[in-house]
Amino acid sequence: MTSTSQQWPVDQLIASVGQRRFDQALSHSMHRLTGADHCVLVSYPSFKKNPYTLFSAGQIHTGLAQECRRLYDEVYYERDPNLACLQGRERKIGIQIRQQQVEELDDREYRHQLMDRCGIREKIAFMGVSNGQPFCLNLYRLHEPSRRALNAQPLEENGAVLAAILERHITFAGQQQVTFDFPWVMSRLQGACGDLLTARELDVGARIVLGYNSEAIALDLGISVNTVLTHRRHLYEKIGIGTQNQLFALVVEGRLPF
Repeated sequence: MTSTSQQWPVDQLIASVGQRRFDQALSHSMHRLTGADHCVLVSYPSFKKNPYTLFSAGQIHTGLAQECRRLYDEVYYERDPNLACLQGRERKIGIQIRQQQVEELDDREYRHQLMDRCGIREKIAFMGVSNGQPFCLNLYRLHEPSRRALNAQPLEENGAVLAAILERHITFAGQQQVTFDFPWVMSRLQGACGDLLTARELDVGARIVLGYNSEAIALDLGISVNTVLTHRRHLYEKIGIGTQNQLFALVVEGRLPF
């Protein structure tokens, strides 16, 4: 292990493998190691058509991060410029590291939806294989003109250690994985506060948790945006919360905040 391993709390990262705090531990470690502001870990299991994003953690606003997570897993993964390295003809054995400025992306829609809206200016893709299944740790630098470029050298020096940690966590996550979809979210909402809310408030709440904005909710339910905002206000008032993050936490924890 090289001297750069002393610059990041690898012992704390190893201790958090398989636990909820792993995303924050990894985000903190990657910030110290590379200067990344945000990180996203994605697994590409062969038994599923779509990839599975294990987490998105760092400085991007939680609601926007979750929306981009859903958009990538359901739609935009097919346009990922690194997909060929992960699943296709260009896939290689071992660790691959690709560093890229956002301006270099040719797909303008992909760039706008997943990069520009989040303020991402640069990324490093750290790609490997866990139990025969590809994975990718994406590290992002957000828009700060005075910031230096992301530093990929520590990843090259400590790549084997990092890959082993990620592989172990992905294995644990696969054993514990819950499908974060509409039926699961609705079930958690109903269990936590279903007796306090109307059916339409539950419909709106579940879609908020899944990252829909007000326009998307209105379109999905066939109602006006103003009606969506009214249902959201009533929902928040009835269960005593004030933000989307609190609603998300309620679903994850499965109980009211009081």
